[in-house]
Order: sequence, then C-alpha cells, then structure tokens
Amino acid sequence: MSAVLRAEGLWKRFGDQPVLRGVSLELSRHEVVAVIGSSGSGKSTLLRCLNLLESIDDGRILLGDDDISDPRVDADRVRSRLGTVFQSYNLFPHLSLLDNVTLASRVVRRIPRRDTEERGKVLLDRVGLGAFADEHPDRLSGGQQQRAALARAIATDPE
Repeated sequence: MSAVLRAEGLWKRFGDQPVLRGVSLELSRHEVVAVIGSSGSGKSTLLRCLNLLESIDDGRILLGDDDISDPRVDADRVRSRLGTVFQSYNLFPHLSLLDNVTLASRVVRRIPRRDTEERGKVLLDRVGLGAFADEHPDRLSGGQQQRAALARAIATDPE
C-alpha cells in the first residue's frame, strides 16, 4: 500500500531550540497512528508542520506524490486535502454544529448548501450528535465538541 502522507527527515527549530530532529514517517490509507511523547516533545509541532501551519527548516513532506513542503505550494489548497481535529477543537462559537461541519465544504469546495447540509447531518448522526445539529458549541460538553470537530474534519473527504 502506498503512502498517502510521508515526511522525510523533518527538522524544525524555534530559535536555537531544535524541536523536530530528522523525523520521518509514512502513513497509508486507513492506517491509524498514535503519536506519543512527553509534554514539549514536538507532537503538536509535528502535526502543525504536516498540515503546513508551521514551516519546516529542513526535510520534505509529500501528500500522495505532491511535495507540499515546497515554499511555492498553496498551503490553503493543501489543507483542503487534509482533515484536522485541533486540541481545543476550534469550533466557531457563533455557528451551529451543522454550520461548523459544513462551512469548509461550502466555502472552500463551493458545494451548494443543500448538499453539504445533507452530508453534515449524516456525519453528525454518525458521531451521535444528530439531535444537536442546530445547537451552538457552547451548549455542548467537551466530548460532544470533540466529536463535532471530528465530523467537521471528515466532512470534506480528506485524503
């Protein structure tokens, strides 16, 4: 099975402090990987580099056959191919759960609202939140917010 996402020899420094030191990994379709380590060991930095929220100092990141670490790459376009659940979920507080889940599909992928809402409702049902589609994030528990963020991350069918 070929890699969907590959990192080769990633280096990332914050000032003089190296955080990632030659990290390499390969992720295949449908593979589940856990990144573990102590606080401050670079787990979040690695993920932020992989989805281009942080630049790398050296190494290469490939999404399929595309070198996404090339500085000329359109980071927003790359991010539309990835799904991310942030540690603090980053749900928009002024939007309903359904709008949070469907926003990227409507704005980035330009899919009509009626189509995104149908898929959004299916995804919210899938994570046990179908009854909360019209609620705002502040009305939900942390676990419910996390599941809403997961539904949002997969709503655009990321690679």
